[in-house]
Amino acid sequence: MATPTNIKLCADIVTSNPTAQVIVVSAPGKFGIYSTKITDDLIRYTKGVPILDAIVERFKNLAQELLPQKQCHKFIAILTKTKQAILDNPNDYNFIVSRGEYLSAQLFALYLNYNFVDAQNILVINPDATINLAATKQQIKHHRLKNQIPFVIGGFYGQHNGKVALFTRGGSDYTGAILAVLMHATLYKNYTDTNGIQTADPRFVNNTQTIPCLDFDSLDVLTHNGAGVIHENVAKLLESYHVPLRVDNTFSPNQKFTEVHSLRCRNCQHNFFCITHQDNRIMLIKKKHGKPVTMQFFKSNPQTLTKDIQILHQSMLEKL
Repeated sequence: MATPTNIKLCADIVTSNPTAQVIVVSAPGKFGIYSTKITDDLIRYTKGVPILDAIVERFKNLAQELLPQKQCHKFIAILTKTKQAILDNPNDYNFIVSRGEYLSAQLFALYLNYNFVDAQNILVINPDATINLAATKQQIKHHRLKNQIPFVIGGFYGQHNGKVALFTRGGSDYTGAILAVLMHATLYKNYTDTNGIQTADPRFVNNTQTIPCLDFDSLDVLTHNGAGVIHENVAKLLESYHVPLRVDNTFSPNQKFTEVHSLRCRNCQHNFFCITHQDNRIMLIKKKHGKPVTMQFFKSNPQTLTKDIQILHQSMLEKL
């Protein structure tokens, strides 16, 4: 959601799939002259960095590139009102930091001519940044959310006791999973910037491969041990409600992707290996012949971390 071109790509994905009913978006990320994500910029603003005008200008530029005049004026009015609300609530960290997703959803809804839904009205977040499913289900019913399909909603935020509350970072993934299970989706598609879940972080290794199929237990292990491709709360939630997941690439959809579903799927062996890292510890996570997931740990240091990951990854490829 960082550029007009990327937003158009996202719109193409949505409109080419008539079954897509609930669209969850993140705030704009890094691109070109924008070396930080909008969410990080908003966090900097809460710490006293005078950056609000630049954030507003970035959204304004997106709207002027994407929207016809009438819709653009409508979005700029929303943008102006949001800026004033931020100025009026300088100490409300959660409200300020959530405005990236809020504005991104408003913009995308106008571009698609879909309904906009404010996540603050729907998602009820516990103090530990997990979802209160029962209360959220009641909000979905109260706001008759099914009658608003198709709609766009911002990820990452909701409410606690009526005030804006946040999930942990990557919470847009979690928002998508929550709505998938509570609105009885047949599939949750999560679009990212890689070809599904890779055998290693492609920022460190050039010849990574897409893991075609995982079970939810394996995904849960990966996301709790350094694989940041999707939020760590997603796997168990989707598994509990039997909603399969597909992790795809926004920039080349339907080419190479990862499917994640129950172990009960008889068509998949769920064999894989994946190399992750946390701090200076490298982890080799693998599963073979239907056996439980295993993990091996390797010590490294900042100077050799990338090289160590590359050597281990090449060694695993040669064993396949």
